[in-house]
Amino acid sequence: QQPQQQQYISPSEGGDNSTSETATNNTPVATITTSTSVSYVNALHGLFPMPLGKSSKLPHVSKSKAKFKFLGKFMAKAVMDSRMLDLPFSIPFYRWLLNEEHSVGLSELAWVAPEVQSTLVRLQDVVHERELILADQNIDAMEKTEKIESLDLDGCPIADLGLDFVLPGYANIELCRGGRDTAVTIHNLHQYISLVTYWFLIEGVQKQFEALREGFDSVFPSQRLRMFYPEELESVFCGSGASNYQRWDVKMLQDCCRTDHGFTQDSQAIQYLYDILSSYNRDEQRLFLQFVTGSPRLPTGGFKSLTPQLTIVRKTFDGNQNPNDYLPSVMTCVNYLKLPEYSSREVMRQKLKVAANEGSMSFHLS
Repeated sequence: QQPQQQQYISPSEGGDNSTSETATNNTPVATITTSTSVSYVNALHGLFPMPLGKSSKLPHVSKSKAKFKFLGKFMAKAVMDSRMLDLPFSIPFYRWLLNEEHSVGLSELAWVAPEVQSTLVRLQDVVHERELILADQNIDAMEKTEKIESLDLDGCPIADLGLDFVLPGYANIELCRGGRDTAVTIHNLHQYISLVTYWFLIEGVQKQFEALREGFDSVFPSQRLRMFYPEELESVFCGSGASNYQRWDVKMLQDCCRTDHGFTQDSQAIQYLYDILSSYNRDEQRLFLQFVTGSPRLPTGGFKSLTPQLTIVRKTFDGNQNPNDYLPSVMTCVNYLKLPEYSSREVMRQKLKVAANEGSMSFHLS
């Protein structure tokens, strides 16, 4: 059974200055810290490793690499077993997995640090203006210097922006030797933009992704994924329904679900079940799938692609036992739902709700 993992979980490394292994200070994230000091991170644009600086201590780097190596093994095992992951990775993350990391650039930074990227794009426009001035053969050198020095961002000269060669949001990561003492000016602005992009997407995450690919390849050859585009890998790892909600149609459920051991497609309880499932919103769908299959997402293709097929059977009781007093049970490894023959649709709806909300993490031997 695949453990429930709706968001990437990263325990803090200890101390008030510790940070989680994914997302960045510049990425819009919703972070909830529980009473057990575990942070649940939900990144709007998908998860991506936090950069590590050259001055990072060896124990911290080793611990981070071990985590990403495990993540690689976990992802590879999920692919082998056709298990869907509820881990929303970003497009640059998948480019690294496909060995396409050197094709990423400023535009891909929008997936990792959108606020930083939007500022760099505006600064890039200033760089372009400088290049046009330098290429203009109709003005002399002195006039070029005057025009270049007058370039600004929203009326503020570049030198007055207070920028230095340190990665935004990471005061301990210098973009170059002596970067903390090197001010950004109109003359080195192009280098600053290139280095910030390079450190966020390449240099700062190289160790983590090398560990992830090592772990992945130890279970399943990552080269077999190269038939896919990065944009397609979310469907490979996470299945359908990753972003768009689609209502489950009764006819679709009839075509994709198998009834057995006391139930047929015409059974009243099965009709109740299909009606209830067809009314579910996105969150209710995820809870039901987590309960029945062990994953809150369906594979690409939806219900018809479930392997094995979702099977619904009648849960039997002794003669003096009332089905209304019992919850449904499941065998997630074979997508097998044991459904009591409840007396009404509303009773079934309530029992399914309780089971999905409170029983998805329950495990019993039969």
